Amino acid sequence: MRISDRRKIDRQVRLFIKSMPKGYEKCVPKDVVISEILGANAWFVQMPTTMEQIREEVEKQFDMYVS
Repeated sequence: MRISDRRKIDRQVRLFIKSMPKGYEKCVPKDVVISEILGANAWFVQMPTTMEQIREEVEKQFDMYVS
């Protein structure tokens, strides 16, 4: 995955987390939140990497910002 793609993912995950209601990540399963992030950012499918790699990166960024 390119560094520029990682930065885009990082930015979108941060923006999504900031827009979430307080405590949302505690009452909604992680998989659901990750799916919402991916669904809210349709441009992910335009990246030259596989969806599995994108999802891994989104999960990694989510864990970093929520923990």
